[in-house]
Amino acid sequence: MEHQVFHESRGHRFWKATFPNQAGFGPAGYSTPVGYLHRLRLSNRIFGDDVRFEGIWNQRDGPSIVTSQRYILPEPGGGMPEEDEVAKYLQELGFTWNEKLGGWVRDKDEALVQDAHPRNFIKSIDGLIYAIDVQPRLPKGREIKEALPHPRRD
Repeated sequence: MEHQVFHESRGHRFWKATFPNQAGFGPAGYSTPVGYLHRLRLSNRIFGDDVRFEGIWNQRDGPSIVTSQRYILPEPGGGMPEEDEVAKYLQELGFTWNEKLGGWVRDKDEALVQDAHPRNFIKSIDGLIYAIDVQPRLPKGREIKEALPHPRRD
């Protein structure tokens, strides 16, 4: 786990704060603050999410990056999808598993998604799968706008 997570009972968003003096952890190790925020923007584009940068929280042990993410009503039983449901969802978005890279790759834009295990997805009450904490990347030099956007959900 790389965050502290908060939710107000009446709120429609979850708030996440990185651990003090850290900017998230990924398959390639710890991220820089800019890299962390870049990854969140890319995830918004690829997965149609709405993660927002909310600010910096100066805690006793150091600063944390604070973001928020919309609340997704999970299906009964916790909302964690099965591995095959995650795989099907990623395949529907054009990704294929790449053993060498340890992640899902989409040839059309060369996007790589790692840390794509069921705990980083939610299955909503309406049966849709949502990525909530995956780690997407593009090849060096590629811009976020070059990544294929998520087909909008109705």
